[in-house]
Amino acid sequence: MTFAARGLRGIPFTVLPFLALWGCGSHSPAGQWEGWERTPLRSAEFFQLWHRGGDGLLLTFGPGGSRDTTGIFVVGSGGIPGTMPKGAVPIGHPLRRVALTSTTHASFISALHRADAVAGCAYLDRLRDPIVAARARSGKVVEIAHADGVDRERVLMLAPEALFTYPYGNQGQTNTLGKVPVIPIAEYLERHPLGRAEWVRAFGLLLGEEAAADSLFHGIEERYQWAVARVPKDRRPAVFFGSSWKGTWSVPAGNSYMARLIADAGGHYLFADRSAPGNIDIDLETVLQVGAEADHWGRILALGRPVLAADVAGDDGRIMDLPAFKDHGCFYANSEASDLFGQAGLEPDVVLLDLIGIFHPDPGNPREPVYFRSVQ
Repeated sequence: MTFAARGLRGIPFTVLPFLALWGCGSHSPAGQWEGWERTPLRSAEFFQLWHRGGDGLLLTFGPGGSRDTTGIFVVGSGGIPGTMPKGAVPIGHPLRRVALTSTTHASFISALHRADAVAGCAYLDRLRDPIVAARARSGKVVEIAHADGVDRERVLMLAPEALFTYPYGNQGQTNTLGKVPVIPIAEYLERHPLGRAEWVRAFGLLLGEEAAADSLFHGIEERYQWAVARVPKDRRPAVFFGSSWKGTWSVPAGNSYMARLIADAGGHYLFADRSAPGNIDIDLETVLQVGAEADHWGRILALGRPVLAADVAGDDGRIMDLPAFKDHGCFYANSEASDLFGQAGLEPDVVLLDLIGIFHPDPGNPREPVYFRSVQ
């Protein structure tokens, strides 16, 4: 299981034509893009920021990367409409009132001290950001979903200036809902932990908080690199990480977000040599064979009680007999106990320190973990 497996529903979005050359270089092509200059990003691959004078532009991508454009949004005057890039959705000023189809977006907005901008959110019962959740309890944030997903009519009645969508697993049709711009947020596609955190810069452009977003991300990046630099270089324990569902095990690919975290924390991920666009299903024989090499065995869970080693093993006695379990090497992240799919995206440095503490414990310098913990 990866951090992307959240299951929250979004609203369809469009796939627009995209010139491949936009994905490289810092200057724009001629024509409607003339005068726009690309602002360099540090780690993110699934969005771009462009500027022209006082106007800003957000370019969002789908799973195909820079050849898979999912939206173009211009914040500011945009000049004469005909001079904007084809397919661009104009947003006349920084957003002051928005609705969210995923509770995970709330953490990014709250981090920029703009929780007041959130007027509606889907699945309020799953909202974990404390500031936005408090506003929801006071009636200042309206529920925009029902049992079948996001309620289109309720969104239109709320009249937000934009609707942020979570496009996981969806194929799209439009970048607007009525007159409301629909902006796909796909931070879950990022393979680098800092790439996910850098999406705060996309929110910064949309909300008129670019300077604050840049400063926030700079601090995150510095702390992450500091954590990487302190990892012991003399030992890299072997790590198995995966999950099971109805007897089938799956593991993150070697080019995934979780694999990068394990490597940066000084672990040797046992499937690091297997690249794939998503998780990799493996049979039990492979689980037992490869898992026998592991010093540590990890899993993401959602449990409303203390986690046991049997939970990490999928209640399989054969796995419980492996060295990682006998030597107390199993660990977990429990999404019921921490905001693993929201705030953790803005705290990759904290996640990394958790994993470093598991793979390279320092008894003389104990630290209380936040997201990942060893089974007690």
